[in-house]
Amino acid sequence: MVYTDNIKNKKILFFAPTFFGYEIAIFEKLKQMGAEVDYFDERPKNNFITKACIRINRKLLERKIVSYYHSIFKKTIHKQYDYVFVINIEAMLPSLLNKLREQQSQAEFILYMWDSLQNKKRTHESLPFFNKIYSFDPTDAKILSRVKFRPLFFTDEYGELAENSLTPKYGLCFIGTVHSDRYLLVEQIKEQVKEFGLQSLFFMFFPSPVLFYYKKIRDLKFYKAKFSEFNFRPLSQRVTIQYIRESAVILDVHHPAQTGLTMRTLEMLGANKKIITTNPFVRDYDFFHPQNILIIDRERPVIGRSFFDEKYLPIDPKIKDKYSLDGWLMEIFGI
Repeated sequence: MVYTDNIKNKKILFFAPTFFGYEIAIFEKLKQMGAEVDYFDERPKNNFITKACIRINRKLLERKIVSYYHSIFKKTIHKQYDYVFVINIEAMLPSLLNKLREQQSQAEFILYMWDSLQNKKRTHESLPFFNKIYSFDPTDAKILSRVKFRPLFFTDEYGELAENSLTPKYGLCFIGTVHSDRYLLVEQIKEQVKEFGLQSLFFMFFPSPVLFYYKKIRDLKFYKAKFSEFNFRPLSQRVTIQYIRESAVILDVHHPAQTGLTMRTLEMLGANKKIITTNPFVRDYDFFHPQNILIIDRERPVIGRSFFDEKYLPIDPKIKDKYSLDGWLMEIFGI
């Protein structure tokens, strides 16, 4: 793919949370496009306690957050960037954004949210500091006039899966973090797949054992859940991709408070894999076809055996390119 001077040789200060290696994929792709990139984690640490405090009450960690960002500002003060690119802002306080804007007065500030802004009300106080704001959730763009809708992406590894397919070992595969009603829904789907006589793979991830026991005590949805059903270390991208390569159909359960498509949905587009999803809004996308994507009701999830028998219908390559990481970055940076 040929890139223009919009990004080549430009200096980018990049902040993103550590999230299953996607931040590294973005960092590496920007460099491949010819940019000079300095990357920093958006959070001062990535342990469970730090993440929980940032989401529940950021003031509990204010001194640590301020100290962390001041150390970054010392490293970057003598460098003038063309762009400050922030993904999924949570830890960075408005006062720190203000200082960064003063330090990088010539830079264009870009924000991308891969969580719904409707679920992160505190993020709204940071929006005035950005020149461009994008969200993966179309509802955000409808409600907030400055926000532009831009779906997520698939990385190169998933695009390569489409060219290196295997005879499926698993009829159905689910890999995901447990939240909301995911556990109960996955359990219902698991029983149906058993009746079809198909082998399946279910990898349910909990960020910590502490959170599991908290959920088991406080949330009736986890009353019958067993510790042994869950994993407390995330899969590497390499293993995740291998499991998906070995699967015919992937199960996707979106967060009920969001309307945007999950990363998994776009990854399956890249990999030419069939997907079963709870998200009815996928019908609105230009790559939707009922032969490839089965939408189920999360209240009464029912899947038909015939969906597993139909072959994947290839999608127009131009449409796929739009949802690649290259296409995503080119739109974000106006290339």
